[in-house]
Amino acid sequence: MRRVVFVAVLSSERTLALVPDESPGCPARWVLPAGSARAAETYREAAMRVLRDVVGAMPTRGGAVEGCRWAQVPVPVGQSRREAHVFIFRLMVAGGLPKRLPERREPVRWAGPDQWPELCARCDLPDVDVLLTGYLEGWIPDGRITLGP
Repeated sequence: MRRVVFVAVLSSERTLALVPDESPGCPARWVLPAGSARAAETYREAAMRVLRDVVGAMPTRGGAVEGCRWAQVPVPVGQSRREAHVFIFRLMVAGGLPKRLPERREPVRWAGPDQWPELCARCDLPDVDVLLTGYLEGWIPDGRITLGP
């Protein structure tokens, strides 16, 4: 089973940091920063590692909401089981948003809420746009939230 984490870094302007998709053979597109959890690593530890890779030492605050896409059974032929968790962080930087974050060589795109629905298909995370909107608007309760069926 693959254990995947996605990191949603939100700015004070309510925009979301997206990075270029580095998957081999994929068309050019912008996605949430992601990584795989290592064998002895919790999902939260993996998310902190991915976050450090993206924002480095820039100040962030972790959200109390975690989106979860549980592993599906049965798995379609030719695919592996995948469980994914989305962790939300707020970037604590005043003023303009950086075009490049300190630890990344690639540029960062800041996407507004109107662009979030397209992330659902790209990351195979149903309702990730609803999760982010609910977090910002305060109507999603703290804790783990199941994403999609």
